[in-house]
Amino acid sequence: MTMAVSASQQLDEVGDRRGTGTEFANEIFAVVDVLNRESGLRRAVSDAGSEAKARQGLIDAVFASKVSPDCKELLDATTTCKWRSPAALTRALERQAIRAVLREARQADRFEAVTDELFHVSRLVRGQAALQVALGDPNRSVADRQELLVKLVGGHVSEDTLVLARRAVVASNSTFEQVIDEYLHIAAEMADRKRAIVTTAKALTDAQRAEMVKQLERITGSPIELFEVVDPAVLGGALINLGDEVIDSTVAHRLDQARRELG
Repeated sequence: MTMAVSASQQLDEVGDRRGTGTEFANEIFAVVDVLNRESGLRRAVSDAGSEAKARQGLIDAVFASKVSPDCKELLDATTTCKWRSPAALTRALERQAIRAVLREARQADRFEAVTDELFHVSRLVRGQAALQVALGDPNRSVADRQELLVKLVGGHVSEDTLVLARRAVVASNSTFEQVIDEYLHIAAEMADRKRAIVTTAKALTDAQRAEMVKQLERITGSPIELFEVVDPAVLGGALINLGDEVIDSTVAHRLDQARRELG
């Protein structure tokens, strides 16, 4: 049986053959920003009821002289896809930019380092309520919020990570942490892995980490990318987030369960 390929997956195939790196990604980000500002244009180029030739003409008129051949080919490919909504088109393009940065990181053997840095930047923001508010403050300009983030992490992460983190600030319908989580989901897809976040009271030893990965791979039947969080509030065992599933083996959970059973 042949499975249907989504419009986003069709674009993945084109993007993977075209540009790689932050320069290509920034081109795509700029296109997405134009489409998000110009809602009429976004609707027109994503309208599945219009002929592909008409949508192609719009793309040519607006972008042909302003983007690279690789970016233009990616935009051309959007006209052959059926989009559920204008937002689905811009999300798919944004995804291509993220994948372009991650492809470059993978080619340079930095893929694991970049995903690890993204995770820790997200945890840093998640742990500071004032910073969460500042990065999501609609009364501050995007440039101001990006500058705040750069001052905080710019000297501690790679250029690939910084490009993605700065972009995560732009989102208006999701928090910074939610956007970074989506980036990490895309990375896990590219690596053909499942992402697991394990929270323990103390850092895992190498042996514990290896055993954790082994057991999770046995449970899921897939390779695991493990991210670790140390939280002294965890009284024992481990709290594991595996996609939408939470596996809780902590002492605190078991005590709470016992209290509920005892009434």
